[in-house]
Amino acid sequence: MYKSFIPEVSRSLQQYVTENILPRYDSYDKAHSRRHIQSVIDQSMEIFRKLSAGQMDGGRRYELNPDMAYAIAAYHDIGICEGRESHHLVSGRMLEADTALCRWFSPEQIHVMREAVEDHRSSNKSWPRSIYGRIVSEADKVIDFDTVFSRAILYARANYPEMTDEEIFRKSYGHLLDKYGDGGYMRLQFSDSPNAVRLADLREKLRDEELMRREFQLFETHPLRPFVPDNARVLLLGSFPPPHARWSMEFFYPNFQNDMWRIMGLLFYGDKEHFVVPGQKRFDYARVVDFCRREGIALYDAAYMVKRLRGNASDNFLKIIEPTDIQSLLSSMPSCSAVVSTGGKSAEQIASVLDVPVPAVGGSVQFTLQPSQRTVTFHRMPSSSRAYPMSLDKKAALYQVLRNR
Repeated sequence: MYKSFIPEVSRSLQQYVTENILPRYDSYDKAHSRRHIQSVIDQSMEIFRKLSAGQMDGGRRYELNPDMAYAIAAYHDIGICEGRESHHLVSGRMLEADTALCRWFSPEQIHVMREAVEDHRSSNKSWPRSIYGRIVSEADKVIDFDTVFSRAILYARANYPEMTDEEIFRKSYGHLLDKYGDGGYMRLQFSDSPNAVRLADLREKLRDEELMRREFQLFETHPLRPFVPDNARVLLLGSFPPPHARWSMEFFYPNFQNDMWRIMGLLFYGDKEHFVVPGQKRFDYARVVDFCRREGIALYDAAYMVKRLRGNASDNFLKIIEPTDIQSLLSSMPSCSAVVSTGGKSAEQIASVLDVPVPAVGGSVQFTLQPSQRTVTFHRMPSSSRAYPMSLDKKAALYQVLRNR
């Protein structure tokens, strides 16, 4: 399934990139994910439109090829597979080596595109050799505080797993100072770019180390790996686990005040206390896991990284920073025919990632998983939180879809 096509760009080129280039980013680190590439594509096209209309760079009007701007953005980080330090050079070589691009571009255009990809990196000391290099370089500068800080944290966690939280903070904060701080190496390509105001705001925050430390503590990456039984036929996706202090077991829906496992007990065994350890305020981890394996129920959440704005379990105070790659997760589950959201926030996030409408509570919508062409149904269920105004019996009746798959 594709996102909406960009009207200025060749539809066949977009389809080729969507099917053959963007999926490669799914195996890269979170800071160079498909989501980041899509953001750079969107920003590149917005800059292309402004430059074509004479609305940037001092009012100068440029004659630009939208297909070139699009492809450069799509390929600009493809070489990260060979390491970060020279990824811009590797990306340029990979673009030039892709003979399929000859369907849309001349050898001269491909050469310009390679140079633009090579020139996109902020740490480059030389100015980009063409306006296309300036476009992708500026588009790659997503100067949003939460975005740049979370990307730095994700990169540090992925590449230095042995580091403590304090070391991760120092590494991430140091990188931001080197790149965006006063005297940092990042340069804007257009003085009248919207990035100019954002950069000034970001630099003000970077000057306050205590503020940065407090902000660092608000970012959380998912503490659990996806639970995927070999026979997985249904994937349950919540939003994100509550703070660990609220856990009663090391598994999904661990908060004893959350009714997910009471719903499952009522639905499958006619007993809401089936998964509760008698006389204790905790769920029976072994019984829950055995049940999920037997019934083919996979579990994860719609967010991989969040910013917890308050120290509670409420979805209202969660900002999703990095969504889960649901398509890749489903690709590892060949027998799965249903995705089930377990709350409003997860439903909205899933619909956004899958590019489908948000169903009504109890409703569903189908989508096609690429490239397998498998049809999967997305069901929206009521939240298992007690704050959701629906009785346990009524919730269990809606969750009956799990038994019907």
